[in-house]
Amino acid sequence: MRHFCRVFRYRKSPDPKNISADVEEPKPLRSLSSLNWPYVPEQSAYPDPLQRDDPKPLQLRQYEAIATSPTIRKVLSAHPNLPALLTSIDNLRGQNRDLALQRALGVTDPQFVDRTRPVQLEEDVLALRALAEAVEDAVRGEQKDALGLNWGDD
Repeated sequence: MRHFCRVFRYRKSPDPKNISADVEEPKPLRSLSSLNWPYVPEQSAYPDPLQRDDPKPLQLRQYEAIATSPTIRKVLSAHPNLPALLTSIDNLRGQNRDLALQRALGVTDPQFVDRTRPVQLEEDVLALRALAEAVEDAVRGEQKDALGLNWGDD
């Protein structure tokens, strides 16, 4: 017959002087020049009138505005699940990506929406919409008269 002896060890309560030393300091922000920016084609001196209303690629100043926007940083820090959601959508291709983005934003084809019921938006939908609006504000800059996002649930 075996006998076991258990010894319990009690931890001392942490010393309040050492608690502040355990907290990590925030990482310093990287300089904008150290970031890998996407290729931005130069604008033509003679714009094509047939492409006037087509979506335009972002310009470098707009990428910089997104990268330095305090509003975007606040939204991302308030919703820590947003990067994973955006990565999962970004991994999709074609129509699957479009459908996933529409579902994530709570925007669906009107023929599939029951207008008699009130719409309850999930936290992820509201977070993604807040991020989209913050990005739109950063990209738009001072041009407040341009068309903007319309979620259609007014």
